[in-house]
Amino acid sequence: MSSQEDFKERFMKFREKKYAMPIGLVLAIILGIILTPFLGVICFAPLLVALIGFYIPYYFGLKDRRKLAVWGLAFVLILSIPFTLSVISQIDASENNMLHTPDNELYNGTVTPFRGSPGDTHEFSIMGTSEVVNNSVKVIITNALNGQKVNEFTMIASGEMSGDQEFTYRAEFDDNALYSYQFTATVDGKPIETGRNLGPVYNSNTDIFIAYWPTVIFALLIQVGLLFYFLLAFNWYSERSRARMEDMIKQRQLSQDAFPDKIDAGEELTCSKCGANVSEDTSRCSQCGERFGDELSHLDENEFECSECGATVVGDAKRCWKCGVEFEE
Repeated sequence: MSSQEDFKERFMKFREKKYAMPIGLVLAIILGIILTPFLGVICFAPLLVALIGFYIPYYFGLKDRRKLAVWGLAFVLILSIPFTLSVISQIDASENNMLHTPDNELYNGTVTPFRGSPGDTHEFSIMGTSEVVNNSVKVIITNALNGQKVNEFTMIASGEMSGDQEFTYRAEFDDNALYSYQFTATVDGKPIETGRNLGPVYNSNTDIFIAYWPTVIFALLIQVGLLFYFLLAFNWYSERSRARMEDMIKQRQLSQDAFPDKIDAGEELTCSKCGANVSEDTSRCSQCGERFGDELSHLDENEFECSECGATVVGDAKRCWKCGVEFEE
């Protein structure tokens, strides 16, 4: 027995255990959690997560399609929790991020304090080189949850433009929300901009989770859930087709057992003139037009009987049209 066959036999025995299915579910969840952060990075990640969520429990014994359908929804809901928590961890990490332009004409952009409450004053600050045009440095504030622009402020330089200097702006916000910001400016008549960072944050992590979780669930249902239920439908169709094929083979076997003479009538013979294979119940060769069988009684040529099978053969035949035996000249 090969190692592959031995592994398959061991796995089949393991799958019969009561704890096999729970292990499969846990394994699918762990692998799904590992791959979920890559959904927006790798194009085939949603398909990979859906394959893991469907086939691992399936091969570990979860074959009932109704239970698989319920599991698919549960799988998406479970994955949405750590994914939402990872978003919150990214928000916390944003407190130490410094924004800058690609060529560092603007650098060390930040906001303090990072967290606050409605009515608090926050200072946006960024460093600019001497190439940055004065009064062109702006900070753009947006709502991070819905992407809508909240406001745009022109920042104030700390002194004369004799070298690198700091640009600042102080602002207050009345809404209890999660904001994001970025800086823009003009250098040599061309606009430049930094990336975007989260802040200031007015929501607690619990509020952010409650607000963001439904969005994550919907996104995972679209990216992973639809693929999961497509695999479920494909599995159902495959099993149905396989069952039909097996039923056809079974019916055919029953017909062969019930009517053996009818089946034997479809055997092929060899044309005595050209050697082509023809059906036994055919009176004329489809290749050369030679007539045989009962049609031979209408011929005027000499005939003789085959010594092997007793069939009537024309005199100039080189082989028997029925059994294929060759004749001596």
